[in-house]
This record gives sequence, structure tokens and C-alpha cells, in this order.
Amino acid sequence: MPNFLASYQSLIVSVIVTVILLALVIALFKLLRQVFLFYKQLLYKNVIEWTLLELRIPREVLKTPRAMEQFFINIHSLKNEAGDLKEKYIDGEVPLWWSLEIIGLRNEVHFYIRTPKKHRKIVESALYAQYPNIEVAEVKDYVKKIPETTKEIYESNENIFGSELNLSKEDYYPIITYERFYERLEMAQKEEKEQTTIDPLSVLIESLAGLHKEETIFIQILIAPVGDDWKAEGKDFVNEKLGKGKKKKGGGFNQIFSEWMKNLLWAPAEHPVWADKKESESKEAPNISDYEDMKAVEDKLSKHGFETLIRYIYIAPNPIFNMNFATKGVRSALNQYSSAKSNSFNQNVKFWTLIKGYLFPYVYINKRLEARKQRFLNNYIKRALPEKLLFGKFFTSHIFNFNNKSKTSILVTSELATIFHIPNKRILTAPHIERMESRKMGPPAGLPIFEEE
Repeated sequence: MPNFLASYQSLIVSVIVTVILLALVIALFKLLRQVFLFYKQLLYKNVIEWTLLELRIPREVLKTPRAMEQFFINIHSLKNEAGDLKEKYIDGEVPLWWSLEIIGLRNEVHFYIRTPKKHRKIVESALYAQYPNIEVAEVKDYVKKIPETTKEIYESNENIFGSELNLSKEDYYPIITYERFYERLEMAQKEEKEQTTIDPLSVLIESLAGLHKEETIFIQILIAPVGDDWKAEGKDFVNEKLGKGKKKKGGGFNQIFSEWMKNLLWAPAEHPVWADKKESESKEAPNISDYEDMKAVEDKLSKHGFETLIRYIYIAPNPIFNMNFATKGVRSALNQYSSAKSNSFNQNVKFWTLIKGYLFPYVYINKRLEARKQRFLNNYIKRALPEKLLFGKFFTSHIFNFNNKSKTSILVTSELATIFHIPNKRILTAPHIERMESRKMGPPAGLPIFEEE
């Protein structure tokens, strides 16, 4: 008997050791896979050639943001992703992204688009197709004039604030788009004889133009085209509102058998309840508010989506540094596109350059704040999207700032066109935007669209 017990114990120990070793091998394999993938993706990103285009705007622009929505539809068609193992693990291919930028500098507002250089001609052609009178010029990157370290900013007797804005609700909830703005305009024009013009960008432009000449604001909207996977949650929401319930995985014999066993065990204590009956009893007819929500959500789900990150930096001399504008100005201007029933933009307080000492982890407040400011400055200059790989987040972390707080939202073409478009003539009557006095008759003849990569 003792020999049997000893053999049994030895077998148990061997099984435990084998399981532990197998778990370690699997964990090591996953780690090495992430390290290799991060390295390959880093090489892929480093060889991307970029170009910065400034949008020089004529005195009169009669187009609505609908023209810009068509531009974003064209950009979405450039979506790329790793399609096979070679592209993923050998080439390290990642989806390309674009940067839409609005700069408030010396009481002037400038518009830029940074694009992969190989897509420059397509971007220019798409812009000219919608706005024949604008001028698109390749310019030197202004971020090279931004100090690379917070130390340089402090030495100039200036301070810096940075933040990111994310949607406050689920991605499938839309913000109020330009289409709603113009619906309101049509209603107003029924009551007024004089024709008026509304531009959703007016509040933001006025906010930037109202800054002191020594204050600077840099707004960056990073966009990367995505597929339709993000729409699944929105479709479940609509189905639930309609009383159809969420689509369930599994079912069939296993579901029926488990339900039967459950009711058999609980039969002495309570009356059996079957899934179909339970759903039919709890089903309620949607109200008017639900129909409005569903219509707005379905409209968003019908359009192309972009993974989006809105980031901004405010720099100003210490004597005039306005923390109230830094924390609320840009967010307030963008939240004119919100209501109680729609989505809105919130500060990512886990990543903005403010730290409250009474919140965890309570210690090293100044060091954590400086590390956060420096990371934010670096991310803006590099136009960096958040790292997706777990190893990438760990590798790019700092002892006082882990790189896992930045996140993105999904905006569709109409939402992007609302927050970034060529301003119409009403805004341009004010001296906030550098304008072209001469009229451009259209894009250059024979503009090449495709070029060898």
C-alpha cells in the first residue's frame, strides 16, 4: 500500500510539473510572439514617408460639410491591413492613419492634413474634387518648431497642458452632425425671410482666434479607417430596443438540455420558466424616445467608420497661462455637437496633464506629472496612435507613467466632416483665417492620382 501511495504521489507531482512547464512554454511563446510582432511593426512605421499639406482657403467657400464627408469616404477606401502571415509577421504591416490638424497661432487659424506620402496625390485629388477653389500646398512640418522637451518649454517661461478627448458613451451613439445643424437652419428659414448660414466650426474657430497672440493651441485628429466589426454592438442595441433581444451564441440541443436540467432541479421550489416565454413576457413596445435613439444609431451604423483620437496641446507664457481655457475651451467648442440623447466628448482624465494628489497612487506627484507631460508632447510630435500590443505598451512605459491610458473612439464620415471641414464664407468674413485673395480655377490639369509605391 505505501508503494502504491508513493507512486500515486509521484504521478501527481509529475502531472503538476508538466502542466506548469507547459504553461510557461505557452506564456514564453506568446511573449516572444508579441516582441517579434512589435519589432516588425516598429520597423514598418519607421519607414513610412509622410507629407504635411496645408489647406489654403479662398475668400468664399460655398460648400457645406457634406463635401468633406465625401472626401472622408474617399480616404476610407485607402484602408489597409495585414492580409496574410507574411504581411503580418514579416512585413509588420499596420493600418495607415491620417492626421487632421487645426492650429491657433498668433490670432490666426491654419488647417493641415498629414498623409502618407504615397497617398498624397489621391488626397489632393479628393480635396480638389470637392473644393475646386482651394489650394493644397506641401509645407514644412510645424512640429519641428515645437520644443521636444518640457524642460525647453519651462526655460522659455512657458507652461504646457495636453489632453485627449473620447466619446462619453458607446461608439455606436452618434454626436450631432452637420446634417442636424442644417435641419435646424431649414426650420429657422421657414420663419425668417433672410437666408442665414450656419457652420458647425464657427465656435471652435472663434475660440482659437480669441487667444492672446502669445498663446498657442494645437489640435490633432488622428484617423485610421476600420472595417465593420465595431457595428456589432450597435446592431445588438437596436435589436434589444426593438424587443428582438441580443443575438446569442450557441443554442440548439445544448441550450435546450441545460435549460431542461435547470428547470428539473428547481421544480420543487419554483415554477419552470422557459426562455421563449420569459422573453415574451418581458418584451415591451419601444417608445418614441427609443425610436429616435435607434434612428440615430442606425444612421451612424450605415456609414464608414474611423478609429479616431482627438488630442490637443496648449502652450502659453506663465503670466497669461489660462488653465480654464486649457481644460474646457476645446472640449466646450466640440460639445456643441452633443445633447442629452446623443454622444459627447469627455476629457481622458487618466491621461491629461493634471494629477490630483488625493487619488491613487498618492506619491511622486511631480515626477508622474512631468512624465505624463513629456509623453503627451512626444505623442503629439510623432502623431502616435495608442499601442495595441500588450508588450508594446509595457516596452514604451516609463517608471512614473505606464503607457496604457490612451484610447480611441469610432467616428464615422459625417461626424468627422462636422468637426473638420473647409470653413464656409461666414467664418471667413472674420480675419481669423489666412485667405487666398486670388481665385483658383481648379486643380492642375493632368494631376496624377496613382504613383509607384
